[in-house]
Amino acid sequence: MIDVRRLQLLQALDRHRTVAATAEALHVTPSAVSQQLSALVKEAGVPLVERNGRRFLLTGAARVLLKRAPVIFAEMERAAADLAEYAEGDRGVIRVGSFATGISDLIAPALARLRVSHPGWSFEVVQAEPEESPEMLRSGDLDVALTMSTGHLPPKGDPDFRTDSVMVELFDVILPYQHPLAARSSLHLAEDLSDQDWILSAPGTAWHECVSGAAHQAGFQPRVAHTVDDFSAVFALVQAGLGIALMPRLAWTGLNTAQVVVRGVRESARRHIIALSRAGATPEPLLTAVREAARKVPVPSVGPFAIAG
Repeated sequence: MIDVRRLQLLQALDRHRTVAATAEALHVTPSAVSQQLSALVKEAGVPLVERNGRRFLLTGAARVLLKRAPVIFAEMERAAADLAEYAEGDRGVIRVGSFATGISDLIAPALARLRVSHPGWSFEVVQAEPEESPEMLRSGDLDVALTMSTGHLPPKGDPDFRTDSVMVELFDVILPYQHPLAARSSLHLAEDLSDQDWILSAPGTAWHECVSGAAHQAGFQPRVAHTVDDFSAVFALVQAGLGIALMPRLAWTGLNTAQVVVRGVRESARRHIIALSRAGATPEPLLTAVREAARKVPVPSVGPFAIAG
């Protein structure tokens, strides 16, 4: 019989190439990795790795074995889920990862609801950026990750993961209270905002990519006057009349900042918020609770001079 944990180690070695990198990813010592690899070779009865300097190359036999790995891991997750249901929903501690605004606007209200509806469940929340979440799921550091669409996420159809849609998050414009456009109930991205001074994060960040991509589709390049990453700093700059910002909806709903106005924008940027879990696992009942929280996310007021928050 092949030990499933050693099969997971072989999969990690395939991704990380060296014993040291594999050990770091799995939070074990390099000697433990080497010992488990040797044990796996004995279990399989055929060579699985070849050394090439500091790196290890997988043999054809290892490729055959790894081809079956996603199915094996998915079935193990299904078996665990079945046992959890048999135990009346008591699954111990479920580790949930999310980006910061996802925690404040989606995870926190969802868990508050689950404390009442599912008192036998226990949740541990970890802040995890989108580019970190897949590896944390693979290593077992997370059970469910709330994340967003980004090039760092596993491609659609990755056999290692289950992907569930939570919401499509629109971007709204944040204006100074006395801005000439503040009296308008809604705005057009290109016609109304292309000649404004913009506040945006640095190139390469998710926020920058979403906004610049939408602007490019609308036919203009934002004139970035200030580059910041912290959303509270963005509000301070807008409040001071130093520019405007197109911000994801979850970024402004938790703030109570006076002297700014939030308006919806036609042809605005948007991003997909998703729940990521290992294949064969189920994100319920968390997924349903998070979706319910997403339905309650505020939208910009259509009245004149609406104050954010």
